[in-house]
Amino acid sequence: MLVGESARRSWGIVHRLAAVAVLAAVMSPAVTNHDSFPLSTYPMYAFRRGRLDTFQVVLGVDATGADHPLSLRVVANTDDPLIGESLVAQSIRAGRADRLCEQVALRVDAATAKVLVAEEVHDVIARARHKPSLTKRTVYAECAVTR
Repeated sequence: MLVGESARRSWGIVHRLAAVAVLAAVMSPAVTNHDSFPLSTYPMYAFRRGRLDTFQVVLGVDATGADHPLSLRVVANTDDPLIGESLVAQSIRAGRADRLCEQVALRVDAATAKVLVAEEVHDVIARARHKPSLTKRTVYAECAVTR
């Protein structure tokens, strides 16, 4: 009976030591101010950001003139947001927005009359609250949808 209690007690001590070790590992980046994989202080959240942010977008415009964002599948033939975002940003930077616009125009639905490749500045707080947020739009390419 004494051996069983001793084994349970030492197993409990092992669990406590393991918990302390995990807690120390998780806390170490904050204490040492050193960011590394796999433990991180998430430096991208460590500073205050402004209310305005810039987005590269591809929009469909219907016959009434209302614009709407197009799906990743239509814009970049993917479901990965990073690939879609990268394709649009690279096309704008490289001066190939017209080419992207023409490619997207071939994939849009019948309700879309034209396609815009643009850069938009939004108030991210208003956008998160589902309120009007667009403060500036620069259109790099505009193309009609022909069928």
